[in-house]
Amino acid sequence: MKKILLFNLLCFLCFSLSAQQKSLKVITYNIFEGMTLDTTANKDLFVDWVKQQDPDILALQEVNKFTQLTLETMARRYNHPYAVLLKEKGFPVALTSKYPIVNVQKVIDNMHHGFIRADIAGYNVIVAHLSPHKYWKRHEEIEVILKTAVTQSNKNKTIIMGDFNAISESDADYYANGKILQKYVDMGMKYAYHDNLIDGKLDFGVHKKIVNQGYIDVFKQKNPKYDFTRPTVKTADEGRNASSRIDFIYVSKKMKSAVLESSIIRDAFTNYYSDHYPVMMVLKK
Repeated sequence: MKKILLFNLLCFLCFSLSAQQKSLKVITYNIFEGMTLDTTANKDLFVDWVKQQDPDILALQEVNKFTQLTLETMARRYNHPYAVLLKEKGFPVALTSKYPIVNVQKVIDNMHHGFIRADIAGYNVIVAHLSPHKYWKRHEEIEVILKTAVTQSNKNKTIIMGDFNAISESDADYYANGKILQKYVDMGMKYAYHDNLIDGKLDFGVHKKIVNQGYIDVFKQKNPKYDFTRPTVKTADEGRNASSRIDFIYVSKKMKSAVLESSIIRDAFTNYYSDHYPVMMVLKK
């Protein structure tokens, strides 16, 4: 009897390991100014959260005050031996991974924050953080990103993700309540450099450009009902924060059937340690 139980246990463990190896978990997360809300000495709460989530690839935005070395050091603590930081000033993006990050391109020219493109586990991976202030700048930035993606030999296995600072027409029914429009109006009146509306109307152009190139919004594919990535519980009491979905993961059209699941991660950590919620995707390899 003990031998049978042991055999069954070994079979279960082998099956579980095989299932893990046949899928790829990806998370994109704007960590608000370098996870400044996690005041532990070594960002211990954040590291513990990533360990719990156990992504294969983690795309980060607002990795402020990190260096390449400190990012590598932190990433190793959650079992990612590979890490790439866009820059060491301003609001950089970053990638960390269980798999080697190779053929890295760091693009900051003509970009508000910039983006990283790299090959990871056979995928053409891009993490971006588009301009928060001007719709026309976001249009220019996404054109550069899309042109970069299509030039790669593995272009049919592309993942584009990050903080787009732009809303999607697929959520237009929700935005008809006028709250996000009023937010942009108010911000434009308060700050002269804000230019997020086109003739007083919401701009859906960034995501139209992406969708027109055949990319799939994985969260919307798996979750037809509207949901938001900001504000979080931490920032919900700020009156200027109308609900919006501006954090996305897109994949190539040929990868659509490989998307197993996607969600916006809400838990005791993400409710309070950033002003954005992370987005998760699991792919069948």
